[in-house]
Amino acid sequence: MTLEEVGTVGVVGAGLMGSGIALNFALAGYDTIVCDLSDELLQSSQKRIAAALALFVDERLIDQSQADAAGARLITTADVGELAQQCDFVTEAIVERLADKQQLFRLLDESCPDHTVIVSNTSGLTLSDIGDGVRYQERLGLTHYFVPPHIVPGVEIAKGPGTSDETFQLLYDLMKRIGKVPIRVLKERPGYLINTIHNAMIWEAGRLWAEGVASAEDIELGVTSTIGFRMPFYGPFGHYDYSGTWRWPHDLLDKLTPPAPSASRADAERKYLDQIKSGPWFTDPEDTAEDEERRDRDFIRRLKARYPRKRE
Repeated sequence: MTLEEVGTVGVVGAGLMGSGIALNFALAGYDTIVCDLSDELLQSSQKRIAAALALFVDERLIDQSQADAAGARLITTADVGELAQQCDFVTEAIVERLADKQQLFRLLDESCPDHTVIVSNTSGLTLSDIGDGVRYQERLGLTHYFVPPHIVPGVEIAKGPGTSDETFQLLYDLMKRIGKVPIRVLKERPGYLINTIHNAMIWEAGRLWAEGVASAEDIELGVTSTIGFRMPFYGPFGHYDYSGTWRWPHDLLDKLTPPAPSASRADAERKYLDQIKSGPWFTDPEDTAEDEERRDRDFIRRLKARYPRKRE
């Protein structure tokens, strides 16, 4: 299925994630059906979406007419079969329990039209497990949003073992269409990409706190005022570009590869050395002044907004 063939979309699960995911589609002009187990849960979702739209208007992200139009595109139902029959694209955003997700995927597989693409928003399970027993493996995919899903721009997209290239391209195109930043994950693993990176930081922060290296307050302050301050502009590879570490490949390897000798370290070393031969990942080594000015302007704008200096 192509992007132009997507008409009505559905979201199963009307909690924090499902409500935000549905709002993305409605704001992008898609008729969106939201499903959950009871009218009470659906009413809570409607209140959450109304509050989000009001905030968007208040912050001038959209105007009131756009908010009203998005609200009008949202339909609720407690009947998943009714949703399945009408949708070209369905996102599963229910509780993070494998058996429940498998049951829902099989039901959607049986009830949706043959062309419908079915995706999961799982953060810790794998699509190959969730989609086990589904007939049309080629139309399965993963779109992993981050809290709050109607605001955070990045969305991981990934394949299952049978996902077609056409479906994967649709995920990319559709996320772009609804204003998201699609992040292509090329290998399936629990936690996928971003949660794996994030969890490593959480574990280290917890260890340092438990060892008494710093208080929770200072660890939080340290991350938000240094790493977190810089990361809206660049991530780990961009950091090595701007710091010039790529000029010393063996120092870079020590920072980026596992400390213990292993086959994965050897593979990583070969890959890094091949990359470094062509220079940094993102910057032009012949024009660093322009890149640094662009970086510093970005930092200064954030500094003024988050850490305003008091005038004497």
